[in-house]
Amino acid sequence: MLPFLVPPHLSQPVTPSIPFAEAVEQVLLDFDRDDPSLPLRDPAVARDHRHSLRWLRSAALQALPENPFPKGSPSFQEARSILELLDSDRNLVPARLEHLTLREPGSALALWRWARRGDKAEPWPTATRHQWEDKLIAEGVPALVRGYALRHALCFALAEQDEVRFAALKSSWNEDGTNMFTSFQGLFSMVGGAAPKLRLWQLPGLQYQDLSLSALAGWEGGLSRRIWICPDEGTFPALPSGTAWVAPSTTGYQNSAETDLGPNEKPTATALSMRVAMAQRHAYLAPSRADLEALGFVLFPILVELQPEGTVSKVLMGDAAPARP
Repeated sequence: MLPFLVPPHLSQPVTPSIPFAEAVEQVLLDFDRDDPSLPLRDPAVARDHRHSLRWLRSAALQALPENPFPKGSPSFQEARSILELLDSDRNLVPARLEHLTLREPGSALALWRWARRGDKAEPWPTATRHQWEDKLIAEGVPALVRGYALRHALCFALAEQDEVRFAALKSSWNEDGTNMFTSFQGLFSMVGGAAPKLRLWQLPGLQYQDLSLSALAGWEGGLSRRIWICPDEGTFPALPSGTAWVAPSTTGYQNSAETDLGPNEKPTATALSMRVAMAQRHAYLAPSRADLEALGFVLFPILVELQPEGTVSKVLMGDAAPARP
């Protein structure tokens, strides 16, 4: 008698499903890492959530995601509205945003990615930008996407010195965001006042000085009226005349009371100093993250613009900063 054989399709191990909320978090964390060498996870979820997970992963991977939902379902209608918005002329956007729902996590991510692409191509009118930011900050949107939208809204409120917008965002945010609001509040107060001081190491040479940002030497001579605060990206930034580069260290462990660079900072600082010298340029190193955060400088890049008398006229940070100095 032949032994009983299990059909191959029944002998394969079954991957246990995880809660949908956990699967959403996994995919969004992978998306947030922004590392093409690490693919998005595709966790197993219950049958009822498989279309939603496909929509989320498609929104993370494609500029124009595919609508996986059964035709006629509420989620199909929502995804179709999202796709119509993503393919809209700009003059149709406000009306389509008004009636948009974001019940599906993938819808929120698709809206965020599309809005940011549009922002970089051509800045949105203020009212339209507020409209999509508010959609993404609303309750029910995944926490990571809400955080993106809040950060974006705060950066632009600061750039425009829109205290009414800042107050509205602060009053409507019901979750822990105290540190972020405090940082931005400090930067609002900085505009119009004297430029702050920092302990900076001059490059090349690595001598430290306690300097006001208004006392930094600009490229091509003279005092700088523009301060570009951006980590080292491997190449010396193309600085316009009158612009100084301040490079925050990658670790930020330096105690600002110390007069010598610590072992965590010295090797990379020395290498950067040598590169600056070879380029026959000059720059400044800010090795203390605590000092930067105390001023509210928490998102890079940052462009600080100064008046001739040394007062701060504008702070463009994070999403509102230009891509280059």
